[in-house]
Amino acid sequence: MRSQYFIIQPCFGCPFRTEAIRFVPHQSFDDGLTLLFFHAVNLHKETFTILITELMKIISPVRIHDIWAIDNPNQGRSASLNRPLLESEEYRDKWSATEYSRAAYALLSTTSHGTDFSRRKLVGVAHSGGSTGLMILQKRHPEIPFHGIILMDPGILPPDRPSSITLARLFNRMALSKRDTWASIEEARQDLSRKGGAYRGFAPATLESFLVWLSSFILISVRSKCTGIQECGLRCVADAGAVTLTCSKAQEAVNSQTKHIQ
Repeated sequence: MRSQYFIIQPCFGCPFRTEAIRFVPHQSFDDGLTLLFFHAVNLHKETFTILITELMKIISPVRIHDIWAIDNPNQGRSASLNRPLLESEEYRDKWSATEYSRAAYALLSTTSHGTDFSRRKLVGVAHSGGSTGLMILQKRHPEIPFHGIILMDPGILPPDRPSSITLARLFNRMALSKRDTWASIEEARQDLSRKGGAYRGFAPATLESFLVWLSSFILISVRSKCTGIQECGLRCVADAGAVTLTCSKAQEAVNSQTKHIQ
């Protein structure tokens, strides 16, 4: 399976530059399905790589054309492309799943990457909080020809219900109280994978894809200085070797408090 990265430029409906990755299986069918993956809050598109690789081993009866995964614009490598805008007054303490849907629409409505999605049998696949972005996209743009939608552990809370309010407050407190900076990537790895850690349930390879994604791109590595390091799940901070989450705690927290779909 080969892969290729694309950067979707800002447009009228989306002010962000957003990175997407396209996977093409060894046996690609012109009449097959095109899958589009939406990741959970504070993850990034590369964390789907292990899942997609394993999926291709067992999905042989299903004809697949290609598979795409797109970043939420304030997370993963896309966060580095948008850092000035994300740290501006407009977005510093604000975020909602609507921004994810806008970025996805920008991807689907352009052909600058060489793909005309209007001619594809499109299936949306979303995990946790990414489900909200996918559902907003479908609601606001019914002209997009989705042939199916798959939601994995969907993070969709019906508005104004007591249970939704309680969960939203819980997610808000968790985001604000969690640790988000470590002295080194190794310290982050040990902390996040420990018993009781935020990613203790991740398969080791998936956790590693969150921390360090190595392909033809080096996204983050252990260096004495951070100059030139591109970010993925973590980014460098001013202290030599220190890393922090690419998605800020403030944006993650407020995202859980925002009413996305009525």
